[in-house]
Amino acid sequence: MFEGFERRVVEVNGVAIHCRVGGKGQPVLLLHGYPQTHAMWHKV
Repeated sequence: MFEGFERRVVEVNGVAIHCRVGGKGQPVLLLHGYPQTHAMWHKV
């Protein structure tokens, strides 16, 4: 579903944040709400 994107875990203040990193150009931060998951962004 997210070909070309690397899975990462970033720890901030003792909290593990799971993310995906990839692509070219300017960074974009996409945040989903509850109860959605990262899968809602697969067509962006």
